This record gives sequence, C-alpha cells and structure tokens, in this order.
Amino acid sequence: MQLTPDKTYHVRTPGLRPAERLYLQRLLRRVHYVFPKACRVLDAGCGDGHISQALSELGCQVTGVDVAGHPGEWDRIRACGVNFCEGSAEALPFADAHFDAALVKDAFHHMQNPRQALAELQRVVKPGGPIVVIEANRYNPVFYVHLTLLGEHEHFTRGALRRFLRAADPAFTYTMAESRCLPWDAPWLLRLLEAGEETLERLKIFNPWLTYQIAVVRGLGKAHGQAA
Repeated sequence: MQLTPDKTYHVRTPGLRPAERLYLQRLLRRVHYVFPKACRVLDAGCGDGHISQALSELGCQVTGVDVAGHPGEWDRIRACGVNFCEGSAEALPFADAHFDAALVKDAFHHMQNPRQALAELQRVVKPGGPIVVIEANRYNPVFYVHLTLLGEHEHFTRGALRRFLRAADPAFTYTMAESRCLPWDAPWLLRLLEAGEETLERLKIFNPWLTYQIAVVRGLGKAHGQAA
C-alpha cells in the first residue's frame, strides 16, 4: 500500500476554522481512500470528534470512542450521523471484527498500555481491514520543544513507532507528512503555510524531522493468539 497524497482531496467539515480544515486535510489526504463509502469505521481516542466528522463526510458509518466525553462538540457532530461513546481503547466494548476499518490519531502516546490498545483495535477490525495510525514525530524541532519538553507529551520517535507497529503487523505501511494547525485563518497565510509544507515533504533531507508519522496496520478480527 502506497500512502501517496491525493491533492484532489478536501476537508469541508463545517464548524472548523479554515486552518483546522487544512491541517486535517493534509493528514487525511494520504489515507482517505482506505475508507470506502458506507464502511464501518472506529475513531479511537477521538477527542472532540473533528476527525470522526471528516470521516463521515466520506460516507463512512463512524463511531468515536474516547476516555473523556466532549458533550458540546459530540452533540453537534452527532447530527451528522456520527456515534460517540466513552470508553478506553485498551478495552473496547465491541465484538470481534465489528468494524471494517479504524483510525487512531495522537492517542497511543497518552495510553498506559498502547500495545494492548493496538491489539484491541486489531481484534475489532475485520481481518485485513486497515487501521490508520497518526502520531506526532517526537524529534520534530517545534513539537519537541513545546510538546515534549514543555507539554510533557511522550511522543514516539520514528524508530520506536515502527518497532511498535512491526510487532503487531510485520507488513505495516509507513510514511511521514508535514501538517501544522495555525491559530490564524488569513487565506494568504494558509497558502504560504501549505507551500512551505509541500516543500518540506518534497525535499527528502527533511523527512526525519517532519511533524507527523502516518502508518497502516491490518486488522485481525480476533484476539491475538486466538484460533481462527
């Protein structure tokens, strides 16, 4: 599987600022095609539900789960047909192979047992179904200062994330991407930002320091070690 960016893909999610839409667009444009229309998708560690809403725009049947509820945003997004529930990704309240696909963004590094969470995702996603993993790059120069050193986020290094994913699926797919969410929405500024991000992605010398790691592992439809 090639995680090639689809430059024709656009996020038009209502309720988001233009900068937020661009931020999600640059991440999802590499993986949106793995979520076919009408597929059942689990957004694990969904937070405020903005990615859940973006996935629903693709025609997916989306369920978001997070350890902490977000009543205001969840209530708004439920009107778009997205379901939400509170729960831990380390003990998902769903049957084996219940979903066709899953996505987990910036959540594993917050969990006490990310290996258990990934095993749970592989259990609830049908055999061979895609599980999209999006995690910040620990050693991105900006992220390392304001999120790792000052914000106490224990992001994965590139090597650590690849080892973590390879243990669950030796055939996982992996790439890097550049995307930032600015606090300003001036159109000229967003155009400048996107041009800069495109340049960073194109120049391979910057690849180890791009902001995000994006990967796809495969579902199993059953618990690890369970007979077929």
